[in-house]
Amino acid sequence: MDQVMENVVETGTARKDGIARKVAAAMERLRFALLAIYVVPLLVLGYLYMVYIYPMFTANGKEVMALGISAVITFAVVLSILGLALITKSARESVNSLSGMNRRMDSLLLVTKRFEEAGYVDILVDSVARSAKEILDSEASSLLLYDDAGDLRFEYVEGPAAEFLKGRALKLGEGITGWAAKEGRPIIINDVQGDPRFAKQFDKKSGFQTKSMLCVPLRFAGYNLGVIVVLNKLSGDGYDEQDKQVLVALADHASASIYRNKTQEKMKSDFVHVMDIVLTALENYMPEKKGHSRRVAKYSVKLAKELGLDDDEVRKVYFGALLHDVGMLKFGRQEYEDLQKYKLHPVVGSEMVKNIAQWKDVAVIIRDHHERPDGGGYPAGLSGEEISLGGRIVALAEAFDVMTSKQSYKPAKGFDEAFEEIRGLSGFQFDPRVAGAFVRSFKEEDVTEE
Repeated sequence: MDQVMENVVETGTARKDGIARKVAAAMERLRFALLAIYVVPLLVLGYLYMVYIYPMFTANGKEVMALGISAVITFAVVLSILGLALITKSARESVNSLSGMNRRMDSLLLVTKRFEEAGYVDILVDSVARSAKEILDSEASSLLLYDDAGDLRFEYVEGPAAEFLKGRALKLGEGITGWAAKEGRPIIINDVQGDPRFAKQFDKKSGFQTKSMLCVPLRFAGYNLGVIVVLNKLSGDGYDEQDKQVLVALADHASASIYRNKTQEKMKSDFVHVMDIVLTALENYMPEKKGHSRRVAKYSVKLAKELGLDDDEVRKVYFGALLHDVGMLKFGRQEYEDLQKYKLHPVVGSEMVKNIAQWKDVAVIIRDHHERPDGGGYPAGLSGEEISLGGRIVALAEAFDVMTSKQSYKPAKGFDEAFEEIRGLSGFQFDPRVAGAFVRSFKEEDVTEE
C-alpha cells in the first residue's frame, strides 16, 4: 500500500508539472508581446530616422523635415498601440486560462480528499462520477468497472440516461468507451455521431443524445480498473486538451482510491471467511456452544450502540465477542473440564490473537470478558475501570446468553428472570453503565437462538 500512495504522489506531481508548462508558455507569449511593444517600434524608428530624417537635415528642408518627423512619430505610436493591444489580449487569455485551471485544481483537491474518506467502492464511484460531471461542466458522466467476466459494467451513471444504463455492460472494445479501455489511453470525440466506433444503440434505447465525449481509462499499479466518461460539454465548444488533462488527473486519484478500497474490501471479505472457519471449528469442537459466539456478538453490539460507542469501537466489540472463547481451542476435552485450566482460556485466547493485525485490537476484550467489577472474576481478578469497556460489555452479553439459551450448560431462564438477575447484579458481576444500557434497551424479542 505504501507503493500505492507513492504512485498517487507521482501522478499529482505530473499534473503540477503540466500546469507549470502552461505557465511557462504563457510567459513566453508575454515576452513576445513586450518585444512587439518596446523593441520593434524602436528599431523601426531608428530605421526611419536614418533613411528619412537624417537626409532631411542635410537638405535643410524644414517643412519636409517636420512632415517626416510627424509621420514617424505617428507610425511609432500606432505600432505601440497595436503592441499594447496584443499584450493585453495575450495577458487576458493567459490569466483566464490559468484561473480556470486553478479553479479546477482546487476542485480536484477537494474531491480527491473525498475519495480518501470514502469507505466503500460503491460510495467512491458515486463521488468520482459526480465530481467529473461538475468539474468538466458536462451534461452527463459515467464510471465503468471491470466485472468478473472482463466486461465493463456501468457502476454509476449521472445524467438523463442513468436509469437505463446503470448495471449494463460493455464488451472490451465496444463503442468509444470500450475502445478507450482496450487501447488504454484517453480519447476526445467532439462529433460522436459521426464516429464509426460509437455504439448508437445505447442512445436509441435510452433517448439520450450523445454529442461529445471524453473517456479516460482507470488504471493503477498495473491493474486495469475501468473507464471514466464525461459527455456533452455544456458550453457547446467541445472538450479540449485542458479538459483531458483535468480528467486524467481526476482519474489518477480515483484509480488509486478504487484500487485501495477494492483491496481493503477483499481483505475484509477474506477476514470474514477466516472468522467463519474459526467459529465453525469452535462449534464442532464444543457442540454445546453452537451459535453462542454469534448470539453474544449480537447482544454486545446492541449494548455498545446503546452506550454511544463510535463505529470503530462497536466493530472491536463485535469481533471481540465473536472470538471471546477462541482460547478453548487450545485445550483438550479433558483439560476443558479442569476448572483451573478453563479459567485460563481468556488469556490464552488473547495471546492467540494479539499478533494478528486484524484482531490485535480485540485481544484485551477477550482477556477481560470474565472479569467482574467487584474483583471476583478471572483470570487476573481485575476490578472497576481496570477492566476494558469492551470486556465489560461482552461479560454481560455472554451471561445473558448463558441464562436464556436452551443449549446452555444450565437450565434456561425466562427473559424476565434473566432481566431481574442482571439488574440485581449491577455493580457486582456487571458494570453499572453496561447493566443500565441493558435495562434501557433489551426486550424479550431480543432473545435469539440463532
